[in-house]
Amino acid sequence: MTLNKRLLLIVIPLLCIGVILGTYGVYRVQSKALQDIELAKLENRLRNVHRIFEQEVSVATTALSLLVEGQTLVEYVANSGDDINDYIVSQRMDRIIDGVVGQDGPRIIVSLSNGVGQNLYYYERSDNPFSRLPDFVLEYAQSQFRKQSPVASKLMFLNGGRHAFIHSRLLNRYTLAEPLVVDINESVALTVVAYTHRFDQALIELERDYGVHPQLIYSTTTDISQLSASMGVVEILPNTYLELELTEEYLQQVLSPVLSWLMAVSVGFGAVVCVALLLIIRRFIILPIARLDQQLQFVMTDRQSNIVRPIGKDEISRLGVKFYDLYDQLNANLRESHSMAVTDALTKLPNRTRFQDYARKALMRAATNGGYVSLIYIDLDNFKFVNDRLGHEAGDELLQEAAQAFLGLLKHDGKRRTGSMASRLSGDEFAIVLSHSELEERERISRNLIALFDGGFKTERYITPVSASVGVATFPDDGSELRELIANADMAMYHAKRSGKNRYDLYSYSIAREARRVKLIEDALKFVDCDQEFSLVFMPFMDKGHKICGVEVLLRWYSPELGQIQPDEFVPIAEQTGTYGKIDNWVFRKAFSEYPNLQEIVGADATIAINISAAELGQKEFSHNLIELKAEYGVPDGVVELEITETFGYFAVEQVLDVLRLLRDAGFRIAIDDFGIGYTPLLQMIDYPVDKVKLDKELVSRVTGERYRQLLAPTVELCHLQNIRVTAEGVESISQVAVLSEAGCDFFQGYSIATPMPIGALKRWFKSYVPNPDLSRQ
Repeated sequence: MTLNKRLLLIVIPLLCIGVILGTYGVYRVQSKALQDIELAKLENRLRNVHRIFEQEVSVATTALSLLVEGQTLVEYVANSGDDINDYIVSQRMDRIIDGVVGQDGPRIIVSLSNGVGQNLYYYERSDNPFSRLPDFVLEYAQSQFRKQSPVASKLMFLNGGRHAFIHSRLLNRYTLAEPLVVDINESVALTVVAYTHRFDQALIELERDYGVHPQLIYSTTTDISQLSASMGVVEILPNTYLELELTEEYLQQVLSPVLSWLMAVSVGFGAVVCVALLLIIRRFIILPIARLDQQLQFVMTDRQSNIVRPIGKDEISRLGVKFYDLYDQLNANLRESHSMAVTDALTKLPNRTRFQDYARKALMRAATNGGYVSLIYIDLDNFKFVNDRLGHEAGDELLQEAAQAFLGLLKHDGKRRTGSMASRLSGDEFAIVLSHSELEERERISRNLIALFDGGFKTERYITPVSASVGVATFPDDGSELRELIANADMAMYHAKRSGKNRYDLYSYSIAREARRVKLIEDALKFVDCDQEFSLVFMPFMDKGHKICGVEVLLRWYSPELGQIQPDEFVPIAEQTGTYGKIDNWVFRKAFSEYPNLQEIVGADATIAINISAAELGQKEFSHNLIELKAEYGVPDGVVELEITETFGYFAVEQVLDVLRLLRDAGFRIAIDDFGIGYTPLLQMIDYPVDKVKLDKELVSRVTGERYRQLLAPTVELCHLQNIRVTAEGVESISQVAVLSEAGCDFFQGYSIATPMPIGALKRWFKSYVPNPDLSRQ
């Protein structure tokens, strides 16, 4: 058989198949590219609609801001009922609205209403001379009064597919300034409504062009990354999304011309190539290409790492040499890139991507062969303290040596145990994948992890006050999927952190229930009515002569839905979620308002001690608000002690110390609470701007015992040398009072003296209080 016949019988059919497959592949690629282009066009259209919406919404917000900042409404309220004034106000309103939106702007409504639903002022800029105030404006203002929300806005859905944006603010009816406390009788609602005509027209145009009506959806859980690949979405307001999906009919109309064009090009291209191959490809080209193709096939199917390097001088050989060099370089770059992509640059441990891939494979092996796979989540406690006080270089050194320590736990006879891996997820968070056959193995590893941090973590140059909180979730008992195991291990780790840190917890249903309770408390804190649910109790403390000289103010919370919630449960949650500012403000207002009653009970020089949230320390606004409250309630200087937990030393950067100095200069006294449970040394503590140190009850219990009693007097004396007074907390017996008094303690507080009680019970208790005469003489 001649070569030409072979070409006809072999090359032409293969070429036709290649052309067909190539055409199909190109069509698939082009169709996907066109779909992406159409989706990009759609998203651009949606962004344009969003810009139109923002322009129309800004009309309402800008108009409202101008009205609040200007004098128009102030003069109207001051001269309400005066027809001339009403006319002047309306003229000014026209000028303000024209200044915001121009002569041809959208329909605008301005309303001023009170808390009982009565409209005080109504202005509308529209073409309808018979227009009246829509009912939804007053209804929205009333809902704002009910929610006591100072500022609110909403997109209203009107009849006929129309929309309007409503923006409202609660103002003091006399000053038209934002009220400190919303009082229906003292407040009015200023409401501005802008009808979104251009936005509505844009929606109509989208429906005309794409054949489907755009959807406006309100959702708090929408994840844009999980939407359909043909879905365009834009967030026009918080939790409000505009969505439109490209239909199959629309995409088919776009792709039909492409398919026709590809078929025509493919036929022509196939014919040209066939002629060229029959004329050009001969035995001097076909055979070298066939050999090179064979080599490439071996490489693509992983039967060899690269082609055999050609040694000829012809064009095909030179092409093979270039391919050989290029592929070798690409392989090296690929290996290096893959290593960098799955390795943490600082610790050289696998990163989160590699961790998840490894964990999935370990779970697949366990599901097939049996056994357990545990995910061990590790979070370094107080790591921020290391960075803030020792510098980021010390923090990096800590992370690097901790990573090597974790690797050491997974080694057996100098080799890493099979099916296990340590990785760094982010920051100070690490994770271990542990494949094991005995459940006890996970606890052994966890105990060894905690043991690494006994007495702090020692690096080459530092001893750092760092511990670890560890959470463990195990396949298959605690979950069958990686996502579920990760969530449960993370939940167990946070439970360990909330339970005191420097410990490990295994995931359990009780931990899950506690996590749900934490979420319920978080939600309750967002909407808590402080006056209805919070209360204060007062715990007296006495001096050496057993005279009651002040009280500590303690917060109590009774939720109608959750029952009694202890401060050590909700305070950390409030600090983490940023809701403690509202609680702090309520506590200080309530305590300051009760101070005259406390003076009447305890005496004119009564001291009140109030805890400060550590979350507030870095904010100068907190100190300014506190100083203003003190002046507002007329609280004298020197009677308010602000108690800061001893762990505030972790945050004792210069800005925090500035806040403490500012508060002392304003007449507050500073006390360090719970001294003895943190890492801050006493010699460092006394350099802080403080007036008192309160010894923690656990420390008091230990230093009043025989073994450590000799440490008590020097500790107190060291404080006295720095003009720092000392209070002993948790005093449970008269014998403890005697020992502490002999050592020089200035004040005493504990259940042996009095328990926390409401103001009424405190008054009755104080009337019956009789100092112990025997103890007073000691």
